[in-house]
Amino acid sequence: MDRVSGRWVALNQDWAKLLPLIDRWHEPGELREPIRNLRTTLIEHEVGVVGSERHFDSLNTLILKLTAHCNHACTYCYDFETAGGSAIEVDVATDAIRQGLALCDSSLQVILHGGEPMLVWARVEEIVQAGEELAADEKKRLRFVGQTNMSRLSDRIRDFSWQHDIVWGVSVDGPAEIHDRLRIYRNGSGTYRDFAQSLARFPDFVKSCGVLSTITVANQDQLTDVCRHFRDLGMASWEWSLFQPIGRGRQAAEELAPDPAVLVAAWNELFDAVLHGEFEGFPVRPIVKYTDNFLHGPGTNMCMRPECGAGRDLLSISADGTIEACDCIDTRGPLAGLGKMGTDSLDDARKSSTANSIRGRDLCSTRCAECVWWGVCGGGCLARAPHLNAIPDLECALALNAFDRIADQLVVPGGPLRRYLSTISTDAS
Repeated sequence: MDRVSGRWVALNQDWAKLLPLIDRWHEPGELREPIRNLRTTLIEHEVGVVGSERHFDSLNTLILKLTAHCNHACTYCYDFETAGGSAIEVDVATDAIRQGLALCDSSLQVILHGGEPMLVWARVEEIVQAGEELAADEKKRLRFVGQTNMSRLSDRIRDFSWQHDIVWGVSVDGPAEIHDRLRIYRNGSGTYRDFAQSLARFPDFVKSCGVLSTITVANQDQLTDVCRHFRDLGMASWEWSLFQPIGRGRQAAEELAPDPAVLVAAWNELFDAVLHGEFEGFPVRPIVKYTDNFLHGPGTNMCMRPECGAGRDLLSISADGTIEACDCIDTRGPLAGLGKMGTDSLDDARKSSTANSIRGRDLCSTRCAECVWWGVCGGGCLARAPHLNAIPDLECALALNAFDRIADQLVVPGGPLRRYLSTISTDAS
């Protein structure tokens, strides 16, 4: 594997022995021809070819934090710092989309987020319709997706979402006995019943949504059972997000943070279940996202590539109009605040000194400097690292294990991992 570009090729052992001699392809002798053949193969697969790495320069994703308010009070909510209930102004959101369309190449994805975005549904409709008109004028593609707890789903929301092709993800951490430990109301009672009621009332719509589970000590050792739960409910896919010690989770970091050894073991159990055919046809994204990055090189997954998406092809607009590089970045930290809507443009925010610092992240003094998986990992999410030029230990442990196991499987033609991937849609990652 080319550790810079992420390009790779499987070689037989005889050819692998020639790799240290690759620079001697022009020298006469009995090894000249096999070395030249090896060199040709590497070039064909863009391994070791200068300039084969991908770069990401144009904005393509905009997060709109529609409101700071939520009707749930999850114990670890990364997006909670105050009890404020501010909502984004429609004009501010529309202007952000207009600027985003001007900065993107041909398409822009807008993520409707919160707080709980369905609490301000009338604004969602205004923003979506205004955005669609702007995209039509610019002759560019605009795609809306969103993340919700699904507690406020109604006929109106379902119908509008279908009519405007809004793709929703739903935040649920597992079966009720797991979910209700940390995803609670302000009175301490569990919120799983909100999801269950929406699933019962609107089964087709809810089942078309992917599930996103936050991984904490509550579910870190039960990944396979959590995945089975959502598969058996008929949900579209299952994904995870790792706990972040910010927001409400700031004061409970030590008691809520997953243990790397436990989580790696649970991931391996899930991976083995995938290999044994248990999840055929169901996208298990904590597996698929690593596999997709391995197969296709760093790309749309902004958190798994050397050029992190924050402040580069991604921007986030908070409910109060603050422009952030990414909504996962600690709003109390040194990387927060690229500008303010109404005062600064999105282009100004991307050119700010803070954005330049983020894009200049340097991991040369870390273990990434020698890691073969650097090109398809990127050193992990900077928002979860101790500081900008450090790596998050949990993500590093997961990536080292995942890519090793995936590599062992993908070199087997027609192996169980490739068979599983053939049963899910190409956009499952």
